[in-house]
Amino acid sequence: MRICFVLHTSGMGGAERVSLELIEVLVKKGIQCFAILPSYGLIVEVLKKRNIPFKIISYKWWAREMGSPIWKRMGRLAINLIKTFYVMRQIRKWKVNIIYSNTITICVGAFAAKLLHLPHIWHIHEFGKEDFCLHFDFGEKIAMMMMKGLSDVCIVSSKAVMEKYEKYFPVLKMRLVYFAVPVVDESSYKVKKIKQRLQEMPGIKCVIVGSLYKGKRQEDAIRAIGKLVNEGIPAYLYIIGEGRLEYKQYLKDLVTRYGLENNIFFLGYIDNPFPIIVQSDVLLMCSRNEAFGRVTVEGMKAGKPVIGTNSGGTIELIKDYFNGFLYTFGDYQELAEKIKYFYQNSGEAKKMGQNGKKWALEKFNIGKFTEEILTILRKLID
Repeated sequence: MRICFVLHTSGMGGAERVSLELIEVLVKKGIQCFAILPSYGLIVEVLKKRNIPFKIISYKWWAREMGSPIWKRMGRLAINLIKTFYVMRQIRKWKVNIIYSNTITICVGAFAAKLLHLPHIWHIHEFGKEDFCLHFDFGEKIAMMMMKGLSDVCIVSSKAVMEKYEKYFPVLKMRLVYFAVPVVDESSYKVKKIKQRLQEMPGIKCVIVGSLYKGKRQEDAIRAIGKLVNEGIPAYLYIIGEGRLEYKQYLKDLVTRYGLENNIFFLGYIDNPFPIIVQSDVLLMCSRNEAFGRVTVEGMKAGKPVIGTNSGGTIELIKDYFNGFLYTFGDYQELAEKIKYFYQNSGEAKKMGQNGKKWALEKFNIGKFTEEILTILRKLID
């Protein structure tokens, strides 16, 4: 079996990490894996280290955050049609027999699979409009019709995502596969310094991990910490991630406005945030509509209670008073009250953290994830 993964970016976001984890376990099973990327980035060095053959072909997304004029949409279509032939040539060279598109934002892998008469898998990691405000170049209805016709299997990351897409795709084409979310408690020099600072801090320490993007709503976490500090509670927040410069500046201005420079810290992008989560007291998930919530599971595997929004895939992961709390999206005052509960009830926080750890380790493991994906691949080959 020879599989080509077509990735939407060359970064190291959640969807890219899932692809890398899948490639790693498939290679151990004796399956040859290849990758096609749209540009040079962090993931390239990881692929090189793991001896995974890859090719950079500069194709475009067919879904954007903001609407584009028709000439730009037509331009992207023309580029993608041209790049499809480059993708086809590379796939023939590798003698691939399955093409695997990572996320709904790219289409060249699907086009190539159709022209080469090869099985195609579409792994849907996102809602699209509801979480990232994505708009397809030719509208959602046409895009969904094309995805339906250009895929043999659509893998979804949560029940919430399945509920959205099952109205577009036949049930027999859809598969729900939860991520494995493997974690490693290894610290770089930078992370060790942060861990030491966390150990020395009194009060309650919260961490939020994710791209600095409006939909992730780090601003709600900042406002919640501000409310607690005003009440005299020693509360701290570590923000891990990079993203939109304008939103990052907005968040920093918010910290300054509330006078929280000694309580809130921007750590930037960290390749492995798990050791920092381990040293925190609570993990926050403030996203508007998280399709799955990889970081939520990481928090549980670290033995920490998680406070998340009552929307999207998050409601499949968090159960009140068992492994954390759900709160109303955008209601920072409710979020502050949930954090305050853990500050005042450290025993309950520890109990919920242990509940979450046991549950997450049982439900999200690499063996289960691998077997479910292999079953899908074998059926396609058969």
